[in-house]
Amino acid sequence: MSQDASKRTVGAGHVELRDVEHIRVHYDENLYLCATNRGGIWNFGDGELAVAYLAYPMDYKAELPAGLTRHVGGARAFRGRHERWGEQSGVMLSRSLDGGQTWPESERQWIWHNNRSVDEIINWLRPMPAVKREQIDMGDPNAIIHFCHGEYLKHPIGDYPFEALGEAFNFHLGRRDHHVSLALRSADRGRTWESHASVIDSPQWAGKEAGMLTVNMGHVRFDNGVLGIAGGIYRRNIISFYASYDNGVTWEYISDIARTKHCEPGKGSRLLGWTYAGLHRLPDGRLMCSMHQSPPEMPCVTFSCDDGMTWSEIQYVGSPGTFCGPVTGPLPERALLDDTHGDSVRQRSPVAIVTSQGRIVVIYARRRPVRGARGIIGVVSDDLGATWSDEFVIRGDAYCWDLGYPVITEMPDGRLFAAYWFNTKESDQPISEAQVVRYIAGTFFRLD
Repeated sequence: MSQDASKRTVGAGHVELRDVEHIRVHYDENLYLCATNRGGIWNFGDGELAVAYLAYPMDYKAELPAGLTRHVGGARAFRGRHERWGEQSGVMLSRSLDGGQTWPESERQWIWHNNRSVDEIINWLRPMPAVKREQIDMGDPNAIIHFCHGEYLKHPIGDYPFEALGEAFNFHLGRRDHHVSLALRSADRGRTWESHASVIDSPQWAGKEAGMLTVNMGHVRFDNGVLGIAGGIYRRNIISFYASYDNGVTWEYISDIARTKHCEPGKGSRLLGWTYAGLHRLPDGRLMCSMHQSPPEMPCVTFSCDDGMTWSEIQYVGSPGTFCGPVTGPLPERALLDDTHGDSVRQRSPVAIVTSQGRIVVIYARRRPVRGARGIIGVVSDDLGATWSDEFVIRGDAYCWDLGYPVITEMPDGRLFAAYWFNTKESDQPISEAQVVRYIAGTFFRLD
């Protein structure tokens, strides 16, 4: 007997997309372009948009080296070792001046780049007194902030961040998996960036094996100017709420949003718990944190009625009963040697937006080669998170698993624009997954 639809918290309604338009933000067969949520999206409301993402050179046409299986997480994956991010990598920004229709090559720049010496990067990260930092009012409509994982910095900083930075850095020294995050501000829409980054680390009580991972999934600014973000401690075991009282120069721990039972160093898997956390203010004044739970590799949300001091129980926004797409029929064409990449193919990298009409839209990637729905998926809530719709497909034609990490904004005319890392087949003949070009794509759409 079917469940009463009026009592469901997921799959409580059907949503149709219209006015769907796919575009390319940046395509270059010589570059590996990926992970838009490691870069960010900014909408200035006057036709100017900016999207940032990870980038590094790649020769897709070269003969595959022996043992090459795939590209994963910005690294060439060989048997027994990973080549980390090198001197030609960094975070690139593309800018559109016509509402996202075109993204000229002349409007591309690096936010930061690894073509500096290790000492230069260490000095860029080294703490400075707030009085010596650039004074940027994050309430100014032209001011933006970019967050990124420290693991994308060049070797040895990205691999062993605190061993490279040393005792003078005055942080916990520790293991290979102790990564920090960084924040970088701009006062002029991302055309120039401050000369020093802010390091965001785990609190002292977390121990020297912790670290902090936060990216561009959404942050809040309270009426008093205080900023709030969410991120992971022990990589995924704890999602925490952090605040900045000085316009993003320094950040400090405030509360736990979600915590596993295996959150002590060395106990349980560091990949067990939550990741891809973003903060949003709802029209009723509550905060919402959207995130991904691993396992079961599903998007979820939690709410706070007291400005982030305490948080509700985790609520899923999808289920097997909300799955979109047919479950029978032929599978789509897929790349040779396409790796299903374990459980992470189910749902991945959710990001949320609260629209001007008060709707909450959560979109995420599906990497599994299912029928007509391998790509970018979403759900919507019309009652501030009490119930969630069936899934809808924004784009479902991906050729291999390597995609996702979307970011999203609302256009002045009410359309939504999502930018994401994607791949499609460019030739008539099947090609290897390792040779599929990864690029930054975007989709405009409306929701009925």
